[in-house]
Amino acid sequence: GTANSSGATENHQLKEITLNAYKVATREYMAYEEEEDSLLVPLPIVRDAMIRRVARAVDKAYLLGAGAGADPVKGLALYDAAAAVTNAVGTAVTTAKLRALRKDLGAWGLDPSELVYIVSTDVYYDLLEDPLFQTMDKVGSAATVLTGQIGNIGNTPVLVSAEFANKAIGQTGAIVYAPANFIAGNQRGLRIDTQELVETQRKVLVASLRTGLTQTTTNLGAGVSKLDWAA
Repeated sequence: GTANSSGATENHQLKEITLNAYKVATREYMAYEEEEDSLLVPLPIVRDAMIRRVARAVDKAYLLGAGAGADPVKGLALYDAAAAVTNAVGTAVTTAKLRALRKDLGAWGLDPSELVYIVSTDVYYDLLEDPLFQTMDKVGSAATVLTGQIGNIGNTPVLVSAEFANKAIGQTGAIVYAPANFIAGNQRGLRIDTQELVETQRKVLVASLRTGLTQTTTNLGAGVSKLDWAA
């Protein structure tokens, strides 16, 4: 019934997190003759290609960005600087190996439903040969086109990305991360601007957005673990 406590006094510390947004942009030039001489309307085709290029650039930055210079976004793989889990280039990646990635997360890996695996195409095809890998036709509706999820490991969704480098020693083949430990934000969403260049008789199209990614805390570890290819 008193205000006294047998525990030691602890002070709450508020942390400031800075999320920088960086611009990614792509441009296309289209001469007037391209539209005049074409049986199809090329402008929508060009716009779709520009949107895909920007989307792939953002995906690669979030996964493998260097965090410096011309590649300013620090990707998820870089937050695990020294990979504790490796796999020989000539050996297939198994479900057990990906579970080792989750174990490497420590406290962040306790709840599998709060994690996400992202694997390369090489790892994806290895998993298809593993009888323990639960593909979406076994654990859920076949909504891969809508969600990107191609399987499940211990209640953790598995996504596949084509942005990983080819299988080679020192390259990253898969990551598992806790989305709760990262903040991704768009300072400005995708916009496409068009301008007529009368002097050169052509149009210029520019697609751009501003985005960024940062880590929230390191108290319980990085919240991300990667698998690198080894000899």
